[in-house]
Amino acid sequence: MIARRTLLAATPALIAAPAFGAPSKDVRVRGSKAYSESAMVMTVSDDGKTALTLRFCRFPDEDQTWLWCHVVVDGQLYAFTTHDLPASRDRLAGQDTATWAAPGAKAALVRVRRGDEPPAVRLSADLMGHRSFAAPHGPGRVPIRFTGQFQGVSALAAPVLEGRQEVYGVVEAELEVAGRKIRHQGRAKFHEQRQEAPRFEAPFAYSWLSGEGADATTLLLQQGATGGWRLDGHEAPLADMRLDPPGRERAVAYAFKSGKTAPGRLTALVRYTIPIYGRAWNGSFVTGDVDGRPVVGVLNDWTTAVDIYAASATRSQKP
Repeated sequence: MIARRTLLAATPALIAAPAFGAPSKDVRVRGSKAYSESAMVMTVSDDGKTALTLRFCRFPDEDQTWLWCHVVVDGQLYAFTTHDLPASRDRLAGQDTATWAAPGAKAALVRVRRGDEPPAVRLSADLMGHRSFAAPHGPGRVPIRFTGQFQGVSALAAPVLEGRQEVYGVVEAELEVAGRKIRHQGRAKFHEQRQEAPRFEAPFAYSWLSGEGADATTLLLQQGATGGWRLDGHEAPLADMRLDPPGRERAVAYAFKSGKTAPGRLTALVRYTIPIYGRAWNGSFVTGDVDGRPVVGVLNDWTTAVDIYAASATRSQKP
């Protein structure tokens, strides 16, 4: 893992106001109860020097696809996002083989299920993005290219959200960003989700963390927390959790249904924003320690006037 002092020196300050650029058509689906589905691969190297995410979110009945792509190399973030791609009427989530893509963008996640084995996913992109921690939607001037393979190893049984699957594994990828070629190897997670509830209505803090013998997906909501950990091959579902508000350094404490607890501290490698409905979604790639285990991963926040962090602190103080 990278020394804490090195991390703090390399971590850029989060830009308070994201660059929104031209208005996005995503407001057409704000509050919509139309069927939507998403798939995503995220991966971070053990040393935190490289990271990658690729996400599709489709609204087949609304003819809209969102695409997010982020690459980290040595503390610098390269981003491409758009919410204005078309979508076919097909429903991909749950199909034996599914190609997540959209006309107008050279990027794809090709997911294959292999019986009872965890899925494998091929990922690729050839996009023009931005070197920015607050990139606007649409193309930029920096080439972002990669090909890679996610291989699933295990899945989380503890539910995060209804209709969502969380699979842990590894990614190997060949990156070419801003003319620089890099080989990435890292811990990784794949999710696939389908729902009819509106997206990005209620506040949340979502995290994926991974270390030796440990993988976690957690979701903090106003009413409590869902998800859990896989620790040395065993499930540890959450009863609740406490989490500091968004910041460079954040304390976290997990309360498991078994009655055990696990404290931790997470440090942002990179913090960034994505415009959603004219507001800022806050993302971060993180490294840290949970109950003595080094971990890497992501910690993302959607904030509203409801303070879910204060609520989690209040719950943790109750006997």
